[in-house]
Amino acid sequence: MGSDIHRPLADFPANIWEDPLTSFSKSDLGNDTLKEKHATLKEVVKESFMSSKANPIEHIKFIDALCRLGVSYHFERYIVEQLDKLFDCPDFNQMIRQDECDLYTVGILFQVFRQFGFKLSADMFEKFTDENGKFKGHLVADANGMLSLYESAQWSTHGEDIFHEALAFSRLHLKEISSQSSPHLAIRIKNALRHPYHKGISRIQTRQYISYYQEEESCDPTILEFAKIDFNLLQILHREELSWVARWHHDMEIESKVTYTRHRITEAYLWSLGAFFEPQYSQARIISAIALILFTALDDMYDAFGTVEELELFTDAMEKWLPAAPNGIPDSMKYIYHATVDFYDKLEEELEKEGRSGCGFHLKKSLQRTANGYMQEAKWLKKDYIATFDEYKENAILSSAYYALIAVTFVRMTDVAKLDAFEWLSSHPKIRVASEIISRFTDDISSYEFEHKREHVATGIDCYMNQFGVSKEIAVEEMGNIVSDAWKDLNQELMRPHAFPFPLLMRIFNLSRVIDVFYRYQDSYTHPEYLKAHIVSLLVESIPI
Repeated sequence: MGSDIHRPLADFPANIWEDPLTSFSKSDLGNDTLKEKHATLKEVVKESFMSSKANPIEHIKFIDALCRLGVSYHFERYIVEQLDKLFDCPDFNQMIRQDECDLYTVGILFQVFRQFGFKLSADMFEKFTDENGKFKGHLVADANGMLSLYESAQWSTHGEDIFHEALAFSRLHLKEISSQSSPHLAIRIKNALRHPYHKGISRIQTRQYISYYQEEESCDPTILEFAKIDFNLLQILHREELSWVARWHHDMEIESKVTYTRHRITEAYLWSLGAFFEPQYSQARIISAIALILFTALDDMYDAFGTVEELELFTDAMEKWLPAAPNGIPDSMKYIYHATVDFYDKLEEELEKEGRSGCGFHLKKSLQRTANGYMQEAKWLKKDYIATFDEYKENAILSSAYYALIAVTFVRMTDVAKLDAFEWLSSHPKIRVASEIISRFTDDISSYEFEHKREHVATGIDCYMNQFGVSKEIAVEEMGNIVSDAWKDLNQELMRPHAFPFPLLMRIFNLSRVIDVFYRYQDSYTHPEYLKAHIVSLLVESIPI
């Protein structure tokens, strides 16, 4: 290839993990005693859980603790059965609305029900407002109640205007409350203001909550110990998976074959860990992390390497799913083509073997749609064209790559992700579109400055400013409103009755939460030092027991 070709290369920060965690080996597994202890404690916790049923409100607070401590997945079936019973129970619904049920309690009950897809009515918060619909001033004295209100408001769906007020009221006062609270509560409030529980990566939330919970007077030492051991046992599994992904990356020689891409093995693994952390999804995490590494190479190839002519050849080959990469493109692009097509062909073979015929077709289609989205942006950049906001938004849903990523997370969910699930996903269901909008626009807002330091297609902010003749500040605010609306759509789609199994909806929800953590304040995937503390707390340091 001629060396005079102009390439819009990006100055991406280097990989900060020299050799991610290869020090983790099977030697970590001298943990049979831990596993025995874990099994014993699990039975004790289950008994406590069952006996707490006598008092419905305490029972739900117990469920909340299990969720936040990251161990509710052990008891999920029982939890859903209980919530289902209480949800339809008139006495229980009346109990919540009585004056004895304070703001903290109402908030916890509300969050637990919504978390499992039961749409408890927002009107239960009306007793805390005055005749003008404003929250009563005396509530500010209750730090836990204010935090509970703030976190409840994150579950807002369209038409629940009380939460608009709740969010403004609680956010305004929580900063001040945290400066007067005990140190561990102050940290919890700061963490919640940064990433509320609802929008956090569940493992990060669990790690933070364990530290908080052990300082609480109401801490139950048995549940605490169970949660710590559970976390550490899962951490061993997660480390092994990361080592596996790192070995794959090393064997594929991606670093030397594709020099211009972001090398983000550990961060890609954290992303997949955000989608699912439970032990039964081990294979699913590995596949999702590898897919993310390939998507990163594709994204950077379209964005910061290939010429339009080369990319057209590449996209056309992918559209036809040719077995070999086309001629006329550089070796690094041929390499990405082969690595991606091989990976997808293998997944399709496995799906066929499992009797899930046709799923591979939809999986490949999701990748082809993403490549088309990237291609469109490359053409716009070449022509120096600033799309209208609607054009941008329509394409952005594809270039977010979230359709392709969601589809990959379905691959190893063998019991629930049959052909009908892949067909449903390809039909642009509302929950998928909401997740894609959250992904694309949250990223656009945070990476705006970095993208403007290099040749880059106009972002959503540029398109909005250009079309409506407004300032960057107004465009950013408007994009923020679009993201908020998408979260409301997402919250609504998680409510029962569900068109498809809840675990599939949870993948889409969890992947949206990853975006909030990775992109709300900066593009942490591109600038990985912002994720370093999370990676250390989840994968490097165990919790002392």
